[in-house]
Amino acid sequence: MLGTIRPKSDVPADTLTTGPFDRARPRAFVAIAVAVAANLGSIGAAQGQAWATRPGLLGTLLLLVSPAVLLFLLPRRPALATVLSVAAALTFLLAGYPWGPVFLGPAAVLATVMLSGDLRRARRIAWSGAALLAGGVASVAVLLAPRVERVLSDLPRNPHGYWGPDSYGPGWMRGDGAWFLTPDALIAGAGWLAIVLLIASAARDRISRRVAARAAARETAAERERTAVASERLRIARELHDVLAHSLSAINVQAGVGLHLLEKNPGQAREALSNIRDTSKDALAEVRTVLGIVREGASPPAPGTLPDDAAPLAPTWDLTALHRLADQARADGLDVAVELGPDVADLPDHLAGVVHRVVQESLTNVRRHAPSAFRVILRVTGSNGVTVVVADDGVGSGGPVEPGYGLLGMRERVEGAGGTLSAGPRPDGPGWEVRATLPISTRSTSTPLVETARPVSTGSTSDADTTETGETA
Repeated sequence: MLGTIRPKSDVPADTLTTGPFDRARPRAFVAIAVAVAANLGSIGAAQGQAWATRPGLLGTLLLLVSPAVLLFLLPRRPALATVLSVAAALTFLLAGYPWGPVFLGPAAVLATVMLSGDLRRARRIAWSGAALLAGGVASVAVLLAPRVERVLSDLPRNPHGYWGPDSYGPGWMRGDGAWFLTPDALIAGAGWLAIVLLIASAARDRISRRVAARAAARETAAERERTAVASERLRIARELHDVLAHSLSAINVQAGVGLHLLEKNPGQAREALSNIRDTSKDALAEVRTVLGIVREGASPPAPGTLPDDAAPLAPTWDLTALHRLADQARADGLDVAVELGPDVADLPDHLAGVVHRVVQESLTNVRRHAPSAFRVILRVTGSNGVTVVVADDGVGSGGPVEPGYGLLGMRERVEGAGGTLSAGPRPDGPGWEVRATLPISTRSTSTPLVETARPVSTGSTSDADTTETGETA
């Protein structure tokens, strides 16, 4: 349908999703917290690790590398941010500074990488960075172990396990802080880092699903709006076509009659010109009404602004309207027989409008495409449903003709009301027949301006679509 087709993106949905730490404000908050905690914590940790050096200016700068990359490199350069943060932490440890709080920086950077930027890339970089950090820490532990052992062996150990001037002997598992270098501690640290990244990954998945759901809701709303706009366009096109095609066909026929009789019979020519004037007046009034209804904020036309016999725009059809259409066709030289069943007098408004437009378009097609037609049968009956039949005795051109907007509009109206439409040669003789069958439902009698869009097939409703003998709009 017009206005409802949009090209689909080839990019996966999750690659279009941004993380919560793409914004600078949450990253700044985490960076400040990590800077304060890592520096103060390292100063305190140095008091409990007898072999460690208290961080000085170099140590403080190394601890500030992770907060800096959080602020300035993420989310644009996640790989570089990860490498710098891990390298700064490992350099801090190799310099002999205390273990513990230094890991806050790399852990925060890895978690932030997981929660920012492209999802797939973020996962790949974060887990790679975690492996790099774990391997680097294990390597540093192996390198530092002899040095720490030498330092601790020179320190006395007291019976309570606390190092001090009056203590004696080495104490790897005591209060000397050397427990950071044990295999169990290293494995536990790697496990906690994995838990942090798993939690960040789960949070990112949940956030991505929520973002995707909101995007889908916005797309659904936009699609609904586009469908409503397209449906309104189709409605306007149908209304204008029905009004103009019917009136202009009548004007064309009357103009031909007037030109033919202008010199031979001025009285009949005058009558033809009067019919042209009346038909054009009605057409102008109906076009103004259609445009007034579809304008934003416009209200329906006031009583008396349309001629009494003007065709209804909002469906308010009754038997008089069909008789008026038949009278207009008779004025063009057709012998129209109207057969109305007794049970169709009180049709719902929405069905009445569809019946009126089907009859109007069918009579217009007889004028335009069956010039040899003389007699037209108009039959409307109903019991469980409504059946509309418009048949003529004309002879078409015999060649296939592509269906026009008139037939398409009739089919859309009928199928929109839940019915079926067929158009083709008459089974009982020469001529053309249009047959519409509509179900009677308990639908409200008020018809909204914007109709629900329904897919309409122009190639499977009837064989007449591809083998018409010349009668089509």
